[in-house]
Amino acid sequence: MAVYTTNTLTRLPSGNMQTIVQAVVKIVNSGTADTLVYLTGLNNDNNPESLFAQELLELTVGSVVTRTYNITFNFFQFNVYYSQDLLGVEIFLVDTVGVYQRVDLKRVDLSRITSEFRDNLEVTDTPFAAISFRRSPTLTIPEAVASQLRPDGVQILASTPIRYSLVAGGAVNGTFVSYPTPTTIIPTNATALQVNYTCTTVTGGRVITQGIGSGIAGAYQSVTLDLRSEQLSYSLREETLTLVVSSLTGEDSVAAVFRMAEQW
Repeated sequence: MAVYTTNTLTRLPSGNMQTIVQAVVKIVNSGTADTLVYLTGLNNDNNPESLFAQELLELTVGSVVTRTYNITFNFFQFNVYYSQDLLGVEIFLVDTVGVYQRVDLKRVDLSRITSEFRDNLEVTDTPFAAISFRRSPTLTIPEAVASQLRPDGVQILASTPIRYSLVAGGAVNGTFVSYPTPTTIIPTNATALQVNYTCTTVTGGRVITQGIGSGIAGAYQSVTLDLRSEQLSYSLREETLTLVVSSLTGEDSVAAVFRMAEQW
């Protein structure tokens, strides 16, 4: 999912413009197929920012959509999320005397890496659920907007040979919470994920990948897994995804990081 963004704008007088009172958004579908566009306007006076505009627009081939918004706050921003390249977007600011100014837009591929860390995990040959993720019920991504939540990577510090796996679904004990967590500072509204760092078991589910790693007696060895290079077709939907760790040679105290890639 890509996005056109204005970054932060101001309504205060600057350059040849007086105080901004309106913003006009114009979107044109120049492609060969109908498309959906998700438009948001953010009031950046607040911390965290709040929505003053939110629309899911359906554009048929060749259609044009125009939206006009009154601007009453000092700092604001527009984001236009889309999945079709042949989409034209223009945004204009209008001041108190009716002068229009075109806004420069930046195209970015919106994504982030969300992670969680857990240490001092006492593991044996019994599978131990270390970290689990699920979609957050408090952040809604419109169903028609393309989004992906994929496993990005795993890093485990261990002093014995270990086995690890990712288990999709199943019943996970412990509690899922929103960010930030005691170890990871991420604003609640910046991620579509909740995390469970108090879990110990997962029952049922299915393994989507697994492997083993070596350890060094008396010293920690890092086991790093780049899940993007494995090109997993898995994308997190309405289920949990859990990192499970166990020792191959008795007992061990391990630390783990589990990362998820978000595109929405």
